[in-house]
Amino acid sequence: MKTDVVRVKTTGEGVDAALQAASAAAVYRGLDKKASLHLRLLAEEMLGMARQITGVNDADFWLESEGMSFELHLEVHPFLTGDMRRRLLDASSSGKNAAASGFMGKLRDIIDRALAADELGGQPDYYFQGLMGATDMEMADPLMSSATASIASWSMRNYRTAVGQETGSSRKAREEWDELEKSIVANIADEVKISIIGSQVEMIVYKDFAN
Repeated sequence: MKTDVVRVKTTGEGVDAALQAASAAAVYRGLDKKASLHLRLLAEEMLGMARQITGVNDADFWLESEGMSFELHLEVHPFLTGDMRRRLLDASSSGKNAAASGFMGKLRDIIDRALAADELGGQPDYYFQGLMGATDMEMADPLMSSATASIASWSMRNYRTAVGQETGSSRKAREEWDELEKSIVANIADEVKISIIGSQVEMIVYKDFAN
């Protein structure tokens, strides 16, 4: 089952309808009170993050479900060109690296950078820690082509595994692990993926309430 696609704007328009879609999906699948609350919390966190992405005018939000398994989709639509976005980020008083605190802040920063870049070079460590697939080495190669560099898939599971492996020797990794432990999304969701194809960026949050 797929819900209607709700257009959500940075002004807040559409947020209530998106949350209602999440609640309706919970009712349709017969989720109990706790599971319904968790589904709504995931939706709220995604929508809150979407409103903070630089140069995004609106986003499409919808849910897909089968049995007790849910996917929450957020597809962003930038209205700035990459060059305009980079200039805006450069003019920011805080800077994106400083602003990328907390797990959701890191997800927003990955999306911000992906939308601002002609290619995905210059990403922070937490981006490369979560990369998926056979093209990971290509993504880390400074000689990679722009075509390859504009396609990537980031995974919370990969990121969690990479950070966990480094906590014994890295203070930064221990801080990132602490962020994961405190994050609503990281604690509730089974997986979070960010798909980047050129200027098209989609985040999907996965949760199976049967587990």
